[in-house]
Amino acid sequence: MACKPFSITLAVLAPDNKRQISFGITKGCISDDQPFYVLNFVLRDIVNGDFQDRVRLHVEVGDTDNDKAQRLIDRGLTMTQLNWLQGPVTSKTKSLPVGTTTNPTAEKTVSQIVNK
Repeated sequence: MACKPFSITLAVLAPDNKRQISFGITKGCISDDQPFYVLNFVLRDIVNGDFQDRVRLHVEVGDTDNDKAQRLIDRGLTMTQLNWLQGPVTSKTKSLPVGTTTNPTAEKTVSQIVNK
């Protein structure tokens, strides 16, 4: 049977805006008979105005050291980068006045994602 790749991402913000749940699963195919899986789960709570990780799980199953698997894992933003953008970066920038085009504190926060 031919391997069929897929990717699912789910992000949930609790109704009280104090808890965030992120989940992602990807199935990739090195060949028709060699699948691999990557699973990410993050549970975050608001602590002192910023989202903080409470639970973080990253699982790789199969030959994820293979070049094809690594390219799929690295494609786009990593789960860590995405969570950073959706948490601390959002928290730091949403309080800026409308029309703000520069802010040293926000720029420093954003630069941390680029250098991870």
